Amino acid sequence: MASRKSKAPAPWWGGGLAPHIEFSGVTLEIPAVWSPSAGRWQSPDGRYYFDRAAADKACDFFPEFLRHHIGAFAGQPFELLPYQAKCLTRPLFGWKRAADHLRRFRKVLLFAPKGSGKSPWGSGTALYLTFFDNEPAAEVYALASDKNQARTVHRDAQIMIEHAPELAALCEVLRDSIYVPSTRSAFKVLAADAGGHHGWRPHGVIIDELQQQPNRDQLEVAKKSMAKRRQPVLIMMAHAGTDEESIAYEEHSYAKGVLAGTLTDDTLLPVIFEAHEGEDWQIDTTWRRVNPGYGVTVQPDGIAMEALEARNEPRKLNDFLRFHLNRWTNQATAWLPIEWFTRCEVPTLSPASFAQHECAAGLDMAQTTDFAAFVVNVRVPLPDDQAAPLAEVVDEAGETSQRPLDYSIAVFPFYWLPEERLHEREREDALPLSLYQQRGQLFTCPGATISADQVFRDIVTRIAPMFPRLRTIGFDPAFAPDVAQRLSVQFDVRECPQNFNFMTAPCYLLEGLLKATRVAHAGHPILRWNVSNVAVKRDEAGRLRPVKPRVVGQHRKRIDGVVALLMGLSMLQREAPAAEPAYQMFVAGGRD
Repeated sequence: MASRKSKAPAPWWGGGLAPHIEFSGVTLEIPAVWSPSAGRWQSPDGRYYFDRAAADKACDFFPEFLRHHIGAFAGQPFELLPYQAKCLTRPLFGWKRAADHLRRFRKVLLFAPKGSGKSPWGSGTALYLTFFDNEPAAEVYALASDKNQARTVHRDAQIMIEHAPELAALCEVLRDSIYVPSTRSAFKVLAADAGGHHGWRPHGVIIDELQQQPNRDQLEVAKKSMAKRRQPVLIMMAHAGTDEESIAYEEHSYAKGVLAGTLTDDTLLPVIFEAHEGEDWQIDTTWRRVNPGYGVTVQPDGIAMEALEARNEPRKLNDFLRFHLNRWTNQATAWLPIEWFTRCEVPTLSPASFAQHECAAGLDMAQTTDFAAFVVNVRVPLPDDQAAPLAEVVDEAGETSQRPLDYSIAVFPFYWLPEERLHEREREDALPLSLYQQRGQLFTCPGATISADQVFRDIVTRIAPMFPRLRTIGFDPAFAPDVAQRLSVQFDVRECPQNFNFMTAPCYLLEGLLKATRVAHAGHPILRWNVSNVAVKRDEAGRLRPVKPRVVGQHRKRIDGVVALLMGLSMLQREAPAAEPAYQMFVAGGRD
């Protein structure tokens, strides 16, 4: 393959890195540990040298043979982004060991936000390793947590070959393999769920989406198997995830130690773009610095829009930090701004005003020594002229439409606690529970545990008479089967499992109602506390379920009232006059 002539002499660090990169009017700042002054690439003992011709050859391969096939750049030569050339390809293929002239770097960690062009670069690098790395019978593998993910890098490589006649003439393209007969080399797909990989001899391994790897097994087998080759390379690509016990977090921490100089590993090439602790996530200067494809593979308008959504809907903040600023986050994220709850307060709210309105309730018995919560939700119909199109509805087929939200709800919470645990809970929860008991805002059960008998009696004799149209009660089957069975004589009692399938619809509905100021409550202090505590977990499909946040300090954080409210809201949806969809996402609304 021909190599382009360089226009300027190589700087002493081999042209591998520079303090700044200028591209399309955007300045990408490389962290100080990357700059020549940090001495990251110095080799004062002469163990390593930079082979500029090898670096040029690898970089030239991309635009000379490969074409983009997605988006605005489709059909154009694959010109490497500055960070891909300067931080990855040039140092990976240019730095050599003086002793044997083989590659210095045997491991690469590319840790960058989504949309940085990691997968296309991995695909092109895999093809270079397969076709032009002077390794007879090279075995190159695309690995991932499952075969579909592994095929992403491999499929991109196959499409690149479709648009590269010179490469297509040299190989055979099969479903899971690109085979080069002249050198007996191949680029194959292999997944963590495909069984053992012992006996293979990889020259190159590309692991995409490392943060999704379930364990170290696949990575360790790859590392051990690569010892059979002269100059193998393991390329790991990832963005931040939620599991700080994962292999990706471990590799990320190791790479940061190498960059910081606290760990020594001359075989690792770490490339990390991430926001710093405390860095302002809402400004474009941060977005520019962290996203190496900013303005090219990542559109500023798109990031700005998602930042706005994260400001308006706190449950989206962790996703924004993780995907666009490459910050590790907990799975649970803050959910309901307490300001939304506060502005819905109506201190004079009374059940007597809603005696003729339809209602449903949720019962969260929790564990025997904790709070029990029973929340009644009353549906309050609105005039037609107030039924604003606030709800974006996603049906089971994935079709999206908008539906008028033609009602508000009034919320009435009731709580129980074992009397002997009252003062203990006051200390643990930092709440004046004795005062709440005196005010009638908290019932206590004699003894050290919640009395199912008392909860049942209070619901039937004290609460239900206030709500003549209470017909349906939802309950968590984990802790309330006895009470539920007894209530079933008088009410329609239904199970409400605390999983994504069941909790998603009421979560989105409550969020939409609060955002639109269509929840009335009397300001019950325990419910307010629960709302301020509640976090939410979100799965890959966008489904939600409420969770307790991590305990910080000595005070616990409880969410019993919110869970009961959501179960009651789910029951209220089932009692709706018109059929409600199983899955609703509220994306608009608020005060006019």
